[in-house]
Amino acid sequence: MTEKLELQPNEPLSVKVERHRTVYLAAVNSEGGADMDQEANARMEIIRHAPSDQDERDQKLLYVAGYLIASKGSLNPEEMELLLSGSISLSGH
Repeated sequence: MTEKLELQPNEPLSVKVERHRTVYLAAVNSEGGADMDQEANARMEIIRHAPSDQDERDQKLLYVAGYLIASKGSLNPEEMELLLSGSISLSGH
């Protein structure tokens, strides 16, 4: 992955989760022309999301964990680093 990963707070997490869920289901069911590149982009929006508070951080981590279990997938080291860096930043609250 050559692009620099940065946290993106521009949309609510719920919007990003719904987008990812829709694209993921379409991609795995080969519907609507969705492909796994679109799924990866939607997933990265969630991973890049900067949580606004501890509850949103927990929701983000729970969604990613559920996605990984359901898809039997994994995160690459860069995705994992970004996911954890966004989670650690709120640990003092």
